[in-house]
Amino acid sequence: DVRAVVLDAFRVPSPPVGAGRAAAVAGATAMLDVSDGLLRDAGRIASASGVRLALDDPADVLADEVALLSPVAAALGADATRWVLTGGEDHGMLATFPPGVALPDGFRTLGRVEELPTDGARVTVAGRAVPAGGGWDHFGPGKD
Repeated sequence: DVRAVVLDAFRVPSPPVGAGRAAAVAGATAMLDVSDGLLRDAGRIASASGVRLALDDPADVLADEVALLSPVAAALGADATRWVLTGGEDHGMLATFPPGVALPDGFRTLGRVEELPTDGARVTVAGRAVPAGGGWDHFGPGKD
């Protein structure tokens, strides 16, 4: 039952504790835990680094996650792809690596780092600029 899998992952997370060290040893140039949503945290890395993160189509690079969440999202009238891009509590790591680096276990290519263009879009998904934000904002309105 996918609902049980999803609830178990939320109730008893298994953060990849060694992933940060493995990424650093492999040559990661920037890294952040993805706890506030992939798009929000990608935007944070891009902003701090003065670059754009161009994420590939989630239907391709995040297909397993979208497929896992789709039955639950459908039952709730939600969009699984949106959950994958903006949901929080993921307990994963997002890192950038120089070209040609062998990625450590647990990492995969989601896109690429680009020079920041004149349009200023820090993050794109499948070639489309996404607005800043999405995901969890600890300091946003109503977060007393």
